[in-house]
This record gives sequence, C-alpha cells and structure tokens, in this order.
Amino acid sequence: MSAVVTFYFNVKSREQALCQLIGKALAQRIEINVLARDANGSAALDRLLWEIPQTGFLPHCAADDALAARTPIVVDHRDDLMQPRAALFNWTDAPPPEALRQGRIFEIVDRDDANRNRARERWRAYAALGITPSAIDMLDLAAARSETP
Repeated sequence: MSAVVTFYFNVKSREQALCQLIGKALAQRIEINVLARDANGSAALDRLLWEIPQTGFLPHCAADDALAARTPIVVDHRDDLMQPRAALFNWTDAPPPEALRQGRIFEIVDRDDANRNRARERWRAYAALGITPSAIDMLDLAAARSETP
C-alpha cells in the first residue's frame, strides 16, 4: 500500500488549520494520529486540542494511554507506540517513519519561509520514497470561496 500525501499550504495559522482539519475528519468518524517532533511538541499539541475550538473539544490522548484504542485522536511523538489509523497529521520536519505504510498523510504549511523550505524538503523526501504528494493552496481555495455567490 502506498500513502496518499496532501500538503495544505499558504495557511494563515498551522495550529488553526490543524484543528479545523482534525475537526472535519472527526466529523466523518475518521481515526487520526498526530505525530509530533518530540515530547515538548506532544505537550503543545495536547494543549492546543484542549483550547481550539474554543467552544468544543477534540478528544485525544497519548499513544500509551489505556483509552488510546477507543479515542479518535492520538497525539504522540513516539511513532513506534502509535497504532495504524486512517489519517496521520505530520507535525515533524521529515516524512513519518514507515511513510509507505500509512493511509493518508497530511502536511500543513504556513507562509513562513523557513517552514516552506522544510516542507519542500519533505515533499522531495516523499518523492524519493515513490510517493507523489498533492498540494492544496489555501489562499486559492479561500479566494474561490469568496467569489462564489
């Protein structure tokens, strides 16, 4: 099985976009992994999913939590503890380990030049694995929506 990789780029806020996309996936009953870079990143994502959306909660836990198998969102930096799920949001600077075994991988890229350069490196790394990523330009998408009557 080969992964399907989608880059969402030109987002205003990576964190806001992550929460929106996770919320949409959750509404479709898709189980999600969010792979963080390290323990600090996992903690930051944990706080984020408690805070956004302000009027809701995105149910999540760590991979080693007793409820992980029954929780729709698993957030962790220890990829070896994460069980396969339908979607993986990559919050690191490299393709996830075992990228070829993933179903759907999502990358979120803001407008910061350094982040865009790291995303280009990940794009090339996916291509080197034989995966052809697709891209969704959020500025174009927003413009198209604003033009629709």
